[in-house]
Amino acid sequence: MNNSHAVSSYLKGFSGKTIPLDDLCTSITDCPHSTPKWADEGVVVLRSSNIKGGELDLSSPSFTDHISFKERVKRAAPESGDIVITREAPMGEVCLIPAGLECCLGQRMVLLKVNQKKISSQYLLFALQSEFVQKQIRKSDRTGSTVSNLCLPDLRALEIPILENTSNVAAALKAITDKIKTNNRINSELEAVAKTLYDYWFVQFDFPDTNGKPYKTSGGKMAYNQTLKREIPEGWGATPLSKITPVSSQSVSPADYPDKVFRHFSIPVYDATNNFGLEAGKTIGSNKFTVKDSDVLVSKLNPWFSRVIYAMEEADLICSTEFVVWRTPSNNIKNFLYMVATSPQFIAHCTQSATGTSNSHKRVTPGVMMRFQVPFNLEVAKALGEKLDSMIKAIIINQRENAGLARLRDWLLPMLMNGQIKVA
Repeated sequence: MNNSHAVSSYLKGFSGKTIPLDDLCTSITDCPHSTPKWADEGVVVLRSSNIKGGELDLSSPSFTDHISFKERVKRAAPESGDIVITREAPMGEVCLIPAGLECCLGQRMVLLKVNQKKISSQYLLFALQSEFVQKQIRKSDRTGSTVSNLCLPDLRALEIPILENTSNVAAALKAITDKIKTNNRINSELEAVAKTLYDYWFVQFDFPDTNGKPYKTSGGKMAYNQTLKREIPEGWGATPLSKITPVSSQSVSPADYPDKVFRHFSIPVYDATNNFGLEAGKTIGSNKFTVKDSDVLVSKLNPWFSRVIYAMEEADLICSTEFVVWRTPSNNIKNFLYMVATSPQFIAHCTQSATGTSNSHKRVTPGVMMRFQVPFNLEVAKALGEKLDSMIKAIIINQRENAGLARLRDWLLPMLMNGQIKVA
């Protein structure tokens, strides 16, 4: 950024000193401007889609072969403690290279080798995510096109706020981030166990028989069901969801309660936080569905995204009318239905049944959604729901805690950067 007035405008309200990013790095290296040679296995290639919210997500990695890898790291090879920043689609997302990862950069990203004598990688990572720096990044886009682009001269010139006790600031923010990661790991393990149990009981039909042994594996009687086009336990039926739980259309006009703060499950807020947003009634312009602690909320919009919300006992809950409200008859059936709603079979049913004029806004109607049929036995469903109860509730509690921790971190970051609070 060559405009000194523009730079100085970012400093408004910030009393500390700043240092250009270029002065805090031993090197800033653009990625090769070529498409990697893709491979089914080999060395990891980092892509913009792998970097979000300050984290590197390699749950769906891409690979190149070792020859292409060597070509792509000729100028600089990513090492532990380096920072990667995306230049476009989107620009300004950052992550740290973890220890033990051999990788190269894909396209539209830059490798920052941090000068550890001047600043820690962890602090710089948080500083780059701050609104103070992100505002500079947004202002630097000169392309005028629909795809924003961060050019290298502007990246090098980013003014990085330097606070007192940067190591303590980084440690405080990292502690919050680490707790969020821990909760996410716990949730991944709990979700895997819950899905395995559901699969054993209602897909493979190895629920405990009267002797406590796996039903099908132990020779339990099976019968072919014409509707489901498969064998299910003898005496079970193919039951539509509408016969298991009613749908509630009870609504409220929040605007009639202008000063009340509602816990509002909206699509945008849920997508960003896995949680509700807190909104005053006067700011909500349309009717919403009321939500009770017995409810499971299932989104009609773009069902392949599988937005399923397990309501807890909290006051003044409401949700967007983009959700279908399953008002379940009991807690154990609620747990069973939560697993149904997150199952690949249900998601496929809703996805195939969704209609609309554009791919970004397709919906499944409540009637079609509730026609989905499951192999069902009430007593077995209740028994599974009881077994799943503590797991599902722990998952939801961790999600709620993570949303609060993320809000705390997002509140702390600008307060620290503006010098309004200090870490001893």
